[in-house]
Amino acid sequence: MKFSRPNFQRRICSRESVHTIVSLLGVIALAAGLWLATTPAARGRDMTPAEMIQQGLPPGKTMKTATKAEFLSAVCAAVRHHRNLAAEITKVAISAHREYAADIVGTVLRCSPSVDCEFVGVIVEVAVRVAPDEASVIDDAALALAPDCADAIQDATQRALGDIPGEGPGGGGPSTQVPLPGGVGGGGGGPAATEPVLVCDNGTQRHITSGSLGSFLTGHPGSFVGSCQPTPTTNR
Repeated sequence: MKFSRPNFQRRICSRESVHTIVSLLGVIALAAGLWLATTPAARGRDMTPAEMIQQGLPPGKTMKTATKAEFLSAVCAAVRHHRNLAAEITKVAISAHREYAADIVGTVLRCSPSVDCEFVGVIVEVAVRVAPDEASVIDDAALALAPDCADAIQDATQRALGDIPGEGPGGGGPSTQVPLPGGVGGGGGGPAATEPVLVCDNGTQRHITSGSLGSFLTGHPGSFVGSCQPTPTTNR
């Protein structure tokens, strides 16, 4: 049997078209798979908070070897891409660099796509739980960026320090005594250094850890240990 040339050519073209289409579909499927694997959402499901921070560091740097600027920049990038994991990122970051606690809190709040008082309170509470001796500077950093959230910040710090009446150690509420230098609660670095002390900071009630009380009072002129008393009104 003989085939006419046009029919034979059409069959060859048809086979080549099928192979081309199959190959093209394979390339598209591979590209789609790679794209899905590299999207932030996919990475966020598989990466730990530490890896999210590490991803933003310069090549060859780690969370321990990076400079402060490099580290905070990486924290910022991690929070921007994974706002729903901001609390976990804050915890890991402060655990790695407690000395940057206030800067980390400020960075997290500045770099978050959206911020409300509930979010601020969560970040402050996590930060104070990790670094209770830095509670006062953490509060100051949060207040500087979210002054309208002062109550949420104070409540978060109070919860983190276990200073809720009936729930903290002894359930006796905050101490109003000034710790003696070198004595119990006097900043000796032991557990008592994290005991909260009630301080009036220019009319705002604050809870400051006993270990950082001296530096707080020095850096906040007009503050004093004790409750803020309402100004009495004199009848005339």
